[in-house]
Amino acid sequence: MKIIDRYIIFSILKVAIVAIFVFAFILAAVELFGRMDSIINGVVPVSSIIKYAILSIPQYLMMVSSLAFLFSTTYFLSMLSANNEMIAILNAGIGRARIALPVILLSIFMTFISVVAKEVVINPLISMHDIMGQELFGLSGSNDVRNIVLRDENGYVVYTRRYIESSSTILSPVSVRTEEGRIVERVEGESAFWMDNQWVVEKAKVFEINDDEVKTEYYDQYPLGDFSMGPEFFQSANLNVETMSLSSAIDYLKRLKLSSPVAWQEKCTDYLRSLFSPVAIFVLMTVAATMGYGKRKNVLLFSIIQCLCIAVVYYVSDMVFSIASHQGTFHPSLSVILPPIVTIAINFIIDRIGRLL
Repeated sequence: MKIIDRYIIFSILKVAIVAIFVFAFILAAVELFGRMDSIINGVVPVSSIIKYAILSIPQYLMMVSSLAFLFSTTYFLSMLSANNEMIAILNAGIGRARIALPVILLSIFMTFISVVAKEVVINPLISMHDIMGQELFGLSGSNDVRNIVLRDENGYVVYTRRYIESSSTILSPVSVRTEEGRIVERVEGESAFWMDNQWVVEKAKVFEINDDEVKTEYYDQYPLGDFSMGPEFFQSANLNVETMSLSSAIDYLKRLKLSSPVAWQEKCTDYLRSLFSPVAIFVLMTVAATMGYGKRKNVLLFSIIQCLCIAVVYYVSDMVFSIASHQGTFHPSLSVILPPIVTIAINFIIDRIGRLL
């Protein structure tokens, strides 16, 4: 059995690795040629563009890995059937479930490796790629945001007309602090800047409300010492949560949920989809391992068509549930749970129908 397991695993890996690198380099080449006008006009050095394209390869490796393993698994198992190797294995007393076991174990292992690689290697390289794209081609990377309202756990509600990323400054801030549902302080100012882990309001006008009495004072600088939201929350509309580390993303999403539930719904959906994107390897390889390969004539053709249909089902359902989650239809976690369930269910139905024909 160990010989057969090794044969199955290494046969799938050989095809998958070749397919992954071929697909990734094709996508990188497409991106490189997309910047050809910058090369021709001499706006950007060729070496910088090549480096930019190379930095995109890890991202593309992650994108195509699930499809590559789906194709590799389908190709191997269909060729087993086409070359009558499946008959020899079954006659040796080895069932289809036992043949699928090393495939499923390989899919679990590759999913785990992909999750770790994405967290440790891929995400930092994607961040470098995006930053370099902003520097070379002037791609939009500004996190300046207008008309922001944030609320924290200390009773502060802060409004600002604009957040300027380059200087970590907010313009025309208005801060209202409440205690037990009652307004106790209102602060208005020309601007505020981030210093020593707190916001400092310049040219501040402070209203202190005590019972029916309102006291007004003026300050050149007035710190909002208990307001806990740092600059990253003012740029949340454009912040790329998908490339954050796990600990940073959890902390960011916890605080964002308190300050802006609508933005949290979108950001949480995007992060969960990014975090669990390697699960597609497990889902699609499992689907390929459990498909029927009984048709002797054109088994490879029919198997590849079926696996492509299943891949389309998975990625379309992933997109549909993601859009629904962005709109607040259901909890973000369902956007990563439902696509595998739908895909496996549809594959089961297609497989049952195929066995009856």
